[in-house]
Amino acid sequence: MHRIKTVLLREWAEAARIKMVLFSIVFLPLFMTGFATYLVWQGRSLPPQGQAVLLNTALIYFFVLPVVIPLSIAAYSIVGEKEQGTLEPLLATPIRDWELFLGKALAPVVPGLLLSWGAFGAFLLATWVILGAISAEVLSLPWLLSIFALAPLLALFAVFVTMIVSSRTTDTRAAYQFSSLAVLPALIPLIVYSARLTAVNLFFVGIEAGILLPLNVITFYIAVKLFHREEILTRWK
Repeated sequence: MHRIKTVLLREWAEAARIKMVLFSIVFLPLFMTGFATYLVWQGRSLPPQGQAVLLNTALIYFFVLPVVIPLSIAAYSIVGEKEQGTLEPLLATPIRDWELFLGKALAPVVPGLLLSWGAFGAFLLATWVILGAISAEVLSLPWLLSIFALAPLLALFAVFVTMIVSSRTTDTRAAYQFSSLAVLPALIPLIVYSARLTAVNLFFVGIEAGILLPLNVITFYIAVKLFHREEILTRWK
């Protein structure tokens, strides 16, 4: 745990020096919260059924947000450090591969989740101000489970996939482009709800959680296996 914590703190210090990363993790929560609030404001005069549809649409943004925010940090986590020459000293330490990967994975996931949950809290406050009450649609058990339990699983999967890409490519821009594929599982609910205008339900949450749990374990295992620190130290140019 001490080694993982050390990697975690080191990653945060490195990310804090990158203006693009700071811009993305600050701008996205503000933009998503503002847009979701605008949807609620637009539907303030609608009947309850119409407001429910808008609320479900707005809540989807807070489901995708914790997946999108960590990608900028995760894409930089390996290939970016390699370009700047800051990775080799870390790889030369006796830290295990899985410890290094877990520390680098938690570094983008933790702030991504905290920022997303903070944005969700701001959205709840804005909804209460606009509508005069917090709808049961917002505080329903399926949505709370989606945002506070399912979203972390999606965030971990996205970060694991992004780190695999980052460890196998030598260009930061390519890592960003390929890592965007990791967002696809989070877009599935967005497509389903937008096409059918259906509210999130426990059945869908359970199905996706049942898929993501073993998928995260498998992806993490593959990420560690594909990480060849000797290749990075000696032959990765």
